[in-house]
Amino acid sequence: MNRHILYPVLIISTLLYNCSAENYSIDEKLKSTNEIEGYIEIASNKEISVDKRKSYLEKAYLAYTNLENNKYKRNKIQKISAIQFELKNYIASENMDKEMLNLSISINDSLGIAKAYLNLGIHFRNKQILDSAYYYFYNANKMYTSFENQKKFDPIDYALDQGTALIDLAKLSRKVKDYSNSEALTIKAIQKFQLSGNLRYLPLSYNNLGIVAKNTNRYKDAIKYFLKTMQSAQNTNKDTLYKAITYNNIGTVYKTEKKYKLAIKHYTIALSYKKFLKDRPKRYARYIDNLGYAKFLANKNNDSSLYLFNKAHRIRDSINDMIGITTSSLHLAEYYQSKGDNNLSKEFAKKAELDAATINENRELLQSYQLLAQVSPPEEGRSYAMKYIKLSDSLTKRDNLFRDKFARIRFESENLEKENKQKSKEIQEVQNQNTIYLLGLLLLITFIAFLIYFSRQRTRYLAQQNKIVEFQAAYEAETRISKRLHDELGNDIFQVMMQYQNDPHDPQITKKLNTAYTKARDISRENSEFEVDETYAEELTDMLTNYTKNNIRLVLRGIEKITWDTVDKNLKITIYRVLQELMTNMQKHSQADLVAIVFKNEKNNLIIKYSDNGVGIQKEDIKSKNGIRNTEKRMLAINGTIIFDSEIDKGFKAEIKIPT
Repeated sequence: MNRHILYPVLIISTLLYNCSAENYSIDEKLKSTNEIEGYIEIASNKEISVDKRKSYLEKAYLAYTNLENNKYKRNKIQKISAIQFELKNYIASENMDKEMLNLSISINDSLGIAKAYLNLGIHFRNKQILDSAYYYFYNANKMYTSFENQKKFDPIDYALDQGTALIDLAKLSRKVKDYSNSEALTIKAIQKFQLSGNLRYLPLSYNNLGIVAKNTNRYKDAIKYFLKTMQSAQNTNKDTLYKAITYNNIGTVYKTEKKYKLAIKHYTIALSYKKFLKDRPKRYARYIDNLGYAKFLANKNNDSSLYLFNKAHRIRDSINDMIGITTSSLHLAEYYQSKGDNNLSKEFAKKAELDAATINENRELLQSYQLLAQVSPPEEGRSYAMKYIKLSDSLTKRDNLFRDKFARIRFESENLEKENKQKSKEIQEVQNQNTIYLLGLLLLITFIAFLIYFSRQRTRYLAQQNKIVEFQAAYEAETRISKRLHDELGNDIFQVMMQYQNDPHDPQITKKLNTAYTKARDISRENSEFEVDETYAEELTDMLTNYTKNNIRLVLRGIEKITWDTVDKNLKITIYRVLQELMTNMQKHSQADLVAIVFKNEKNNLIIKYSDNGVGIQKEDIKSKNGIRNTEKRMLAINGTIIFDSEIDKGFKAEIKIPT
């Protein structure tokens, strides 16, 4: 009896001792190291329970909040987020990566910003929010690329992370069928991985190149890249995985080429890694199904294909692999269709349709519509054919939409970077002009006003149908005005600065400042907004008349006969700006003393004829003028035309034709 009591007592004592020893060990570690370092170290220990790891992560985060804002603090939140991600606490990890981004921005930690962008890209990729994922991966890569130009960090230190961003960008581009961009990004990623010395993502990169080559019908290149996938994984812990993947992928290439014997051979080799596939039923079922389909395509009377289809289907059903089940249903539907059993074929196709719609797998849903259109009665078949066309168009539009979004992210990011560089340069110049800071402030305000104005103009242009062409026209107008500000005002202001430094009381300073002000006012007037409603004709006439100083005579006919109230606002703006360009060109270059402009309506078109008696220009030199090119782009954006005619000493003519 005493012996029976003694054993439980000994067991309980042993357990209490072990728990005490474990807690003593942890407490000692915390005493011997920095508090947050100790918490993170324990949370990283995979040998303790998940709950205990989570509890120490909470303690680590609490300690983190008490740290000063610096790179050390950023490093700690990065580690805490990484462990949360490892423990599949994705929401907590994402929130911490956002916190890391804000912290890195506040302390101007470039590496931290880039790493936060990369991590956030991974979160959005896993959530299948493709445009957000692309945004963060793109900005991460852009920052890493800027490091190369600045030579601020050792490239080896960030090469792995940059390669990761690049390969993710490549895979996203491939998903939306932007294959050329995907291939270029993958090649860059491989270069970064090789530079880093960490080659674990090389097989993934070569595999992506193989898929891109296959999808662009470059089958020899695809096989070459798939073989490189296998070679780059040799002597790694993923050697067998990529061998199986490679043989399966090569089999798919041969199947696409209708070389079914070679496809069967490579699918069979992929299935030979039985020990590896035993613990991976999902992959095993996929390879069995692929082999069965290749045999079916090679010989539709081969009964072994049905056996393989059913075997793959059973495995997939047992592990609830819904995507795989859908594929099996499609193959079985195709098999029974070949046997003339449309009822059974339709049954499997309907099941594939239902499963594909449930899991939102559009590729399989499209295939199910195609099969149902073939095996259903005529009326029902036509209904499925229409569904197929509608979904196919929808998927094409979706891919195009994502490609456009990705392109817009690149464009806006690059444009913002250019604007920021330009602003930084101008701010630096203003700061160096301490002796005439008042004038510098005036110029800065003027510059900001022009930026706001052209930002509004660009927004309006982008709203039109041909927004790209219109944006180019606005951009060239900005460039022309920037050049005038630099050439006409910059030199005058620089001379005033030099005079002021040499003799602040020089009476010429005031005179030259007045001259500079007058030039700035004229530039502003030329590009100021104007009314396009009831007073448009008056505004247009005033603008044209303003150019007739210095003994230039203007003959204006027909403007009062145009019913301007019925003319679209955007057309009025374009007419105003194009005529303004022509008058400016006349005033600067033509030496004319007579200008004639005639307006008239003709067959649903507004015709405007311009002519002057200036010195003219060779026809081949007309297109070299920036102002002339700008008028053409403005007209193109509204589906109008402008035709020029000129010869030396025979004046300059232009005919504008605008559909109304």
